Amino acid sequence: MLNMISINLDSITTQEAFIINKAPIDGKEMKLTLSRKCTPTNDAPNKYIGYCSAEMRFADELDVDMLDTSFLVKVVLSAEFNSPDCSTKFSTDELTEYALLQMFPHVRATLASIMASAGLTPYLIPTNGIIQ
Repeated sequence: MLNMISINLDSITTQEAFIINKAPIDGKEMKLTLSRKCTPTNDAPNKYIGYCSAEMRFADELDVDMLDTSFLVKVVLSAEFNSPDCSTKFSTDELTEYALLQMFPHVRATLASIMASAGLTPYLIPTNGIIQ
């Protein structure tokens, strides 16, 4: 269970967003892979930077090289956080889980938006089970 920590989301930026669409989706099973990390910055003791990426591809093509895959949607977002309490030190695990919790709605919306912009039916990533 995640303990709430006192960190504020200052900004969020899309670093990367693209689609490879060489085959129709036609209801094929998809697999979502989420990656995330959050670390302190060198700028100030109460500043943190987080990254969250999501890749969605056909479940039967998980081991296929990115350039050879039939379908792939990928988004990478970065975010800046600050803590009002400079004296509190957070573990990497706490920071990473918090970053995912705060960034996930933005990743989810960006993934759906890029699919809709490409004329595809957007997939909305379920929110349940994101934080274990």
